[in-house]
Amino acid sequence: MKRLLFCALACATLLAVSCEPNSTSDEDQLYEQGIDKTKIKKKI
Repeated sequence: MKRLLFCALACATLLAVSCEPNSTSDEDQLYEQGIDKTKIKKKI
């Protein structure tokens, strides 16, 4: 009985987390910009 209750609770938790809107795609815009490699100076 405990395993069934634990399994149901785990499934409900995973379902609730997966259905939440994900805002990390908004943060990815910072990393999608290109870098001009001619402006980077190499340190020797």
